[in-house]
Amino acid sequence: MNTKEAVRRACKSQRAALSVADCNTWTSMLTKQIVNSPEYISANAIMAYLAMPKEANLDDVIRHALEHGKSVYVPVCTDKTTMIAVRLKSLESITRGVLNIRIPSEPYEVINPYDLDLILVPGAGFDRQGGRMGMGNGYYDRFLKELSPSTFMGVCWAIQIWDEPIPMDELDQRMNKIVTEQGVIHCV
Repeated sequence: MNTKEAVRRACKSQRAALSVADCNTWTSMLTKQIVNSPEYISANAIMAYLAMPKEANLDDVIRHALEHGKSVYVPVCTDKTTMIAVRLKSLESITRGVLNIRIPSEPYEVINPYDLDLILVPGAGFDRQGGRMGMGNGYYDRFLKELSPSTFMGVCWAIQIWDEPIPMDELDQRMNKIVTEQGVIHCV
């Protein structure tokens, strides 16, 4: 189980096996954990993501942020290697992109990643050392590599936290903190 691909497959099949009912219950718990975190409270410009089915869902966090006057950005992949942060004015102004992923409608208002106060980073799995298993395209690793780790936080369900270390390459970005529906994990 030590190869990266094997771990990624295990992470993805674990998520696929989750029940929609559990994910719905956990979403309200996760939302509370995030909106009550000091990182979120002090942030003005937040990068979230539009979750896929059974992924740790941030739609209610996005609604909360917009209602409280925060600027919300979400990722849009512009080619096979590049991801940009695009302003999301409402959850109604979205369309479907590649792989049926929800994305903001154009025209895009793009923010410089350095101007984001908090980036909520999805993952198929994380370990307690801040190791992250993404979906395999490296978009977030490239996006985060120049940024201060204090500005980003992994997001997943508690069941997606691995006790074994996740195999990491030198380009893979580690998280200082990971938030789940059960609380914030400070990585060692």
